[in-house]
This record gives sequence, structure tokens and C-alpha cells, in this order.
Amino acid sequence: MDDVTLTPDGLPDRYEDRGLVATGGAATVRAIHDRVLDRQVAVKVSSSVEATDLARFRREAQVTAQLDHPCIVPIHDLGETWFTMKRVQGVTFGQMVVAEPDQAVMLGRVLEVLLRLCEALAFAHHRRVIHRDLKPENVMVGGFGQVYLVDWGIAQVNGLAEDMIAGTPGWIAPEQARGEVCDARTDVWGLGALLYYCLCGRRPNRELTLAERAATGSDARPVEPPTGIVGRPPPPPELVRIAMKALRLDPAERYQNPVAFANDLQLARAEGWWFERQVFPAGAVIVRQGDPADCAYLIADGTVEVSRNGGPIAELGAGETFGEAALVSGGARTATITAETAVTVRVLTRAALDAEVRRGGWMGAMVRRLAARFHEVSLDAVDKRAGKP
Repeated sequence: MDDVTLTPDGLPDRYEDRGLVATGGAATVRAIHDRVLDRQVAVKVSSSVEATDLARFRREAQVTAQLDHPCIVPIHDLGETWFTMKRVQGVTFGQMVVAEPDQAVMLGRVLEVLLRLCEALAFAHHRRVIHRDLKPENVMVGGFGQVYLVDWGIAQVNGLAEDMIAGTPGWIAPEQARGEVCDARTDVWGLGALLYYCLCGRRPNRELTLAERAATGSDARPVEPPTGIVGRPPPPPELVRIAMKALRLDPAERYQNPVAFANDLQLARAEGWWFERQVFPAGAVIVRQGDPADCAYLIADGTVEVSRNGGPIAELGAGETFGEAALVSGGARTATITAETAVTVRVLTRAALDAEVRRGGWMGAMVRRLAARFHEVSLDAVDKRAGKP
């Protein structure tokens, strides 16, 4: 639009200023009315006229314009110090979390938003673009379920290092704080940071300046597990596990891409996020006869051997449960359970069961029924199953 004359306030003649929307360190966003198309849009105006800053600003617009995805705000027009884009109306991710007092409802909405973000990031990564600035202020949620990932100002082409450290203190991934090359796992860390924020109401790292982080290596320390939000129930164990895996210090130990992160979120939503997932190698003793019983288990994958008094009596596989009596009567374990193969289980405690039932999950009601039936089965029935007189 080289032929467009800019008005004194920095806007082309076709645009009518409708007021300030937001102000940041590098730019200002204003609401405007496009007289030609008769629609409401937004304009982002650079706060600097330095050549280096303007080049970076222009690159943000060009990178964002290449990402044609429903969860990424489209760019309409580009000038020397400004670009116009879709006007996003709604609340930030952080505002959404704070506004909902019911933890179950809030987490349900959070998972929907995170799954949409995973789709947007997977698309961007396919185009070799890394966002690098995931934080509550950069996620917008519309009144009809729209989700937008905004502010691609420090986005980086995958595999390329930059000569400066950029990011938001407290939300920046360790490798990013050290000025190292970023990849999809850097954005996975950001997804984990958003989930972490929902679980405990704070960012993963205490706020330091970028220079302090680079100088002291403070981001080289592991993130502490979320402890919950004051006035709300403790965070669901499975969501804590997912967040902490995404926030691993070593990128190789994280989810390797947003799709893998999304897969675990979907499993948690379907199978119960109050039920922690544990993995046991073949040969591991999961429970031992005579030990105190305080939880039950649902086998998600693999097979186990059930033995009593040193002798095998049964084999259980995926979808089957053991230890249900602990949900009703506690007491001691009546059998030893050993992993025959690598086994993944869901841990069912009474507290988790009650929380899952309140969430409306089908699994809680199912396990309650199983526990009630199991409580009626005597040790004589177990002996009969083993072929004993």
C-alpha cells in the first residue's frame, strides 16, 4: 500500500480510529473501522521507528500472514510502521481461568483451549515456525468458543539461532533463555506452562530478567510441581503429570511435539484426570499381599499376574481392575500383583474417585459399582477361583 497517504495519527485514510485496545513494550494495538469494507479490525503500530525494530515488526506481520489457520489471527494489510488484522474480542486465557470458580468447569474449558492451541502450533511447526512466547496474555478466547494464539513477534524459523535472547521472564523455556536453537519442544514447554498456570495460578519460574536468567542459569533448575490454587481442591494428579513432563529441563524428556501433548490431554479427559497414570516394567511388583490397601488400579495397557500365598491364580489385562476392596474397606492386600509385561495403570483412590464422579466422568460410577460388588466377594470365592477346596 505504498500509494496510501498516512494521516497524522499514523492510520491510512480508509481507517477510522476507534480507541486503544492494548499497549505493549514494542507496539500498540488500536481498534479501527475499515470504511471501505465496513468492518471492525485492529491495527498494530510499532512503538519504535528504528530500522532494526521495524524490520522485526515487519517480519512478524509476514510470518503471521503465512500461517493460515483458524486459531491464528489473519493479517489484512501492512504499512511501514503498522499492520491491520482481524479484531479479536473476548478474554485472555488468564482471565478465563480466574473468572470460573468451579475447578472442574474451568479445567474442562482449559483442556478445550489447549487442544486448539496444539492444533495451531502443529500447523505452525509444519511451516517451520516456532512461537516462543506462549503465556496467558497471548491466548484469546472468544464468546463463542473461538481460540486465537496471538503475538508472533518473536517467532523463530525452526533450526535457526538468533543473536539475541527474547521471551517473557517466567514463561521462557530453558534453552530459549540460554540463547540456544529452539524447536517444537520449546513450544511444548510453553503449553506445559499454560497448563501449570491453570493448576496453581502462577508461572512455572519466579520472575527474573532475561539477563539474570542467561547469567545465572536459573532456568537450569527443574520446575517445582504445582501445589494448587488457594481456595480450590488440589490439582488433578494426571494433569500435574502432563504439565511436569512438558516442563522437563531436558527437551529430549518432554513431549516431542504438540500432537503428543494433545494425545495425553485427550486420554486424561476420557479416562479421568484425577486418576494418576503409572508405568511398571515387566517383573515389577505393583502390590504385595499383606501390604496396606489404599487404592485400586485400572489396567490401561499390558498384563499382570495375580498370586496368593505364593501361587498364581489369575492373569488380568487391559480394561480390568484389581484392588477394588481398598475403595470400600481398606485393610490389607489379599493378593500380589506382578507385571508380566510393561504395564500402564490408572491409580484409583477414594478421593480421586469422588472428584471424578463430581466431574461427571463415567469411570467413577463404574468403579464404584465394581467396588461394591467386590466387597461382597469373600476370600472363599477367591480360593474357589484358584481351584482350592
